[in-house]
Amino acid sequence: MHHTARRMKLATHALTAYEQQAFPGQPPLLQRDTLYTEALLAALVCDLEHYAAYHGINFSAVLGNGREINAQETAEDAPFKVGDQVRLTRQSDLCGTIVAWQNTASDTETIFIVEVPGLSYLHAETAANLTPAPPFPPTNTSFGPITDASQAEQTYISIMAQLPKALVPTRRALEQDRELLLSTLSSWSGVPETRIQDELHPMRRSAPYQESASREAKAASADFPAPITREAPTPRNEPGRTKQPPSSSGGPINSP
Repeated sequence: MHHTARRMKLATHALTAYEQQAFPGQPPLLQRDTLYTEALLAALVCDLEHYAAYHGINFSAVLGNGREINAQETAEDAPFKVGDQVRLTRQSDLCGTIVAWQNTASDTETIFIVEVPGLSYLHAETAANLTPAPPFPPTNTSFGPITDASQAEQTYISIMAQLPKALVPTRRALEQDRELLLSTLSSWSGVPETRIQDELHPMRRSAPYQESASREAKAASADFPAPITREAPTPRNEPGRTKQPPSSSGGPINSP
């Protein structure tokens, strides 16, 4: 938060200096009147655009770069990062993984997109509704160690895809891995085993189901179920499968 305070100090100093030059001898109204502050900011931006035009500077590009830098700095200052495992305090203490974030329309708050194992939708929550979750229990399978919830869920989906055609010796190993992953995912996330089984069943990912999903969700689910070879699937940071992305208004968004 030290960086945030420094940026605020610099911005306030610049705006105060502009106000003094624009209205010499007048009492300062900055930070006393929101409408006045907005008008002062607009006037400053206008004059900066005149300055850029006079000196042959692409002002639109400057604004775009500034917004990108602001987004990066906001992400750096955020209490959580993509990949963090969190507990959703207003959602029955379910646990999941942050897969993305976005700022609100006013850029005053960051919304974190959380994927909970076995649920067909994503949660959009502010930092105030999140706390660090306990680490996902490392789970040893015949395909190697599983170290996070996303990898466990992807491995479970892949196992379910392999089971119908698996020979007896392989099928036994797959069944053991499936039961172990199901138990671990349920105990860590707080989602009942029956719910996870239902949501991750291959029939839920059939063509008719995928056709009813959103365009973004269909594109993200194109590589599932991923075949298991010698290793478990590599975890991904972005929202995947047929989960529907949330809106910035927060809370869960159900899949059709």
